[in-house]
Amino acid sequence: MRQYLGVKADHPDAIVLFRLGDFYEMFFEDAVIGAAALDLTLTSRDKNKADPVPMCGVPHHAVRGYINRLIDQGKKVVLCEQTEDPRFAKGLVKREVTQVITPGIVVDDGVLDPSCPRYVACVVGDGAGAFGLAYLDVSTGELRATEEAGIDALCGELCRANPREVLLSGVSDRARAHLTRRYPSAYQVLEDAVMSAAWAAQRDAALAARTGNDRPLARAAAAEVVAYARATQPRGTLPITEPTIYEAGDAVVLGDAAIANLELCQTLMGNHKAGSLLAVIDATVTAPGARALRRRLLYPLTDLGHIRRRQDAVAALVERPVVREAVRDQLAQIADLERIAGRVLLATASPRDLGSIRTAAGIVPELSRTLAGVGGRELALDPAVLATLADLEPRLSASLADKLPATLADGGVIREGYDDELDEQRRLSSGAKDEILAIETDERERTGIASLKVKHNRVFGYYIEVTKAQLARVPERFIRKQTIATGERYVTPELATLEARVAAADDAARAREAALWNELCAAVAKVAHTIAEAGRELAAIDCTAALAEVAHKRGYVRPVVDDGAVIDITDGRHPVIESLLLAGRFVPNDCLLDSDQRQVLILTGPNMGGKSTYMRQVAHVVILAQMGAFVPAAAARIGVVDRIFTRVGAADNLSRGDSTFMVEMRETAAICTGATARSLVLLDEVGRGTATFDGMSIAWAVAEYLHDAVGARTLLSTHYHELCQLADTRPRMANVSVAIAEHGGDIVFLHRVVAGGASQSYGIDVARLAGMPDAVVARARDLLSSLEAGDGPLTSSPPAARARPRPAPAKDLLRSRLRAIDPTRTTPMDALAVLAELCALAAPDDESAEAPHFVM
Repeated sequence: MRQYLGVKADHPDAIVLFRLGDFYEMFFEDAVIGAAALDLTLTSRDKNKADPVPMCGVPHHAVRGYINRLIDQGKKVVLCEQTEDPRFAKGLVKREVTQVITPGIVVDDGVLDPSCPRYVACVVGDGAGAFGLAYLDVSTGELRATEEAGIDALCGELCRANPREVLLSGVSDRARAHLTRRYPSAYQVLEDAVMSAAWAAQRDAALAARTGNDRPLARAAAAEVVAYARATQPRGTLPITEPTIYEAGDAVVLGDAAIANLELCQTLMGNHKAGSLLAVIDATVTAPGARALRRRLLYPLTDLGHIRRRQDAVAALVERPVVREAVRDQLAQIADLERIAGRVLLATASPRDLGSIRTAAGIVPELSRTLAGVGGRELALDPAVLATLADLEPRLSASLADKLPATLADGGVIREGYDDELDEQRRLSSGAKDEILAIETDERERTGIASLKVKHNRVFGYYIEVTKAQLARVPERFIRKQTIATGERYVTPELATLEARVAAADDAARAREAALWNELCAAVAKVAHTIAEAGRELAAIDCTAALAEVAHKRGYVRPVVDDGAVIDITDGRHPVIESLLLAGRFVPNDCLLDSDQRQVLILTGPNMGGKSTYMRQVAHVVILAQMGAFVPAAAARIGVVDRIFTRVGAADNLSRGDSTFMVEMRETAAICTGATARSLVLLDEVGRGTATFDGMSIAWAVAEYLHDAVGARTLLSTHYHELCQLADTRPRMANVSVAIAEHGGDIVFLHRVVAGGASQSYGIDVARLAGMPDAVVARARDLLSSLEAGDGPLTSSPPAARARPRPAPAKDLLRSRLRAIDPTRTTPMDALAVLAELCALAAPDDESAEAPHFVM
């Protein structure tokens, strides 16, 4: 227990998995926590003592799955392994910490999602509201860092990176509370106090060694996250590259609201990839390609030159289907070189990992020839990468067996004929084994026992087994080893001698094979960074080929991307919804936004008519265009966007204590203060979460502000039809609406956006389509007729409501209130509250009182 307690003292915040034979054991509080987290039976050590030690364990061969369950629950795990063979140990078997696994630091392929990076991040504050942010994927060595001027911008970048673990250093109590409140369960937030002593020492050394004043907060965050990661890997070298320091303006800024509302990587409901934009465009055939595509989607470009180079590469493969198919077939045969290179440096690579490098080294030159003269530098491989793989392939092919085992311990890793010494030991072992097998035949003849067998197990080694019926024939030279239910087991001097020869040869062969393996791994480790670079280049090619494949199959076109102020989309389509419908069923729509003439579009029309779909598809087209992809449209011209803001839908966040309206106002405030003339703004029914006059006033003022003060290209949908009047007073505002056809008293959603404002909201018709009882629909029509006619008090109005005054002008107010109702989101109790409100609004007797306020 002294060994265990020493390890636990160094890692008080982690669950220690302590190797004892074939099990990893947990003790004391770790056992209590582990048993509850993993559904294990809690037992105890030293049961006869007054204070027995709680314990539980898991089999060594299944530990990976248990570790995965622990880190998914936010736990940190320390692996303490036996580092010497128990057969040769004098006293206690030596044990050492070989790995610390945290929610953000995982290198095991069985735990990692191959299509997503897994980041650990660090936030460093300066105490004045500025932050440095760095995030590291230990499995690939990817390290990026930036600086943000405020907490909202920081949260946006954290949302894009989506780390599983965040370290906080020098962050104010207010910022710390904001982060933990805003992301209560999205990832593990670690305070300075829980860091190990090893991490603190490495952090201090890294910060002391940091030079230069360029982006100091970003570099400080990078130094801290690297030091933390290094403290978790006492063996091997982390595959960390130099940090990529980037600015917010290097890519289109997408806040957490935009990423969520536009469903870029996962759906709002259920948080699934299926149904997201990423799912539609992800036709990659490699894991690094999938990760690279996700990054391109979340970081659309703003540099025209880079955008056009990517477009050229996509176009080259769209126009060459034979080349595209060949490239994708070749890529599909190449494993995840980025993560394999990381495991090589961490000294955790398996024989099959090196076999994957061998396979890639043979395919990559062929891939390079396939791409020769196609697509420019976006589809070219670095000559240094090609040279390194060309040098490595012959050695790997000569040394590694054709069929490789999962682990070195399984044997058979090194090819026969590669090393004379290894071949000799294998020959000696094989020869002795052949002699042992010959003993079985010989002893059967000598003893006359036809059922005699020579067998082997890990406990006794080789032995002769005789059944009970034949025991009388056993000669005296057989030495009894064990009695079993069916007979007896024996050894002979001859068998023992041969077994010793086998064991000696096997040990020598394992030792020699291990030495050769280590030499091979060391040679590969020297070029591991180049191998990782090959993985990144192949990922970029996979991205391009995937986007070309999607463009070809879905009929996407190359957009014109320029530095103008116009977004002009002809027959644009929502890529996700289109993918869910039969071919030709989606109704395309045009969109023209022009900072000089049509800067703000006021979009009106009924619920279910397609307003939100229209707004989202415009954003999707812009994002796809600026990530260098083709777009779902007949034609498109995109003036580069610097930021995309959305206020599309809202939900209460009770864990934060925020109401729907508060979320709405915070997001709208962020738009007003953060948008620029280059931004794209999507506002969906601003102000609907409060009283009619309040909501309409806010929506009106926001629209004016975006037009007059900001100049951002804006799509604003609303049920406040009064906002259509803005087009008469503002030169760069225009009205568009979703068309509806009426036939025989029914309405048909045409999903077509046309010029001009909508004449009505058709809320009652939508309510009927949603299954509202006929009686409620009929009564609602009567009430609407009375309100539109400006008639006297409604018969259902309570006396108290009739005694109140009605704000003037009543007709406009009542019409606006009705148009603001969303029947698809209105519960029966809400409907009764609305009726009471409408009654009060219509009451003529008291002209000075305010209408009651109901939050929907």
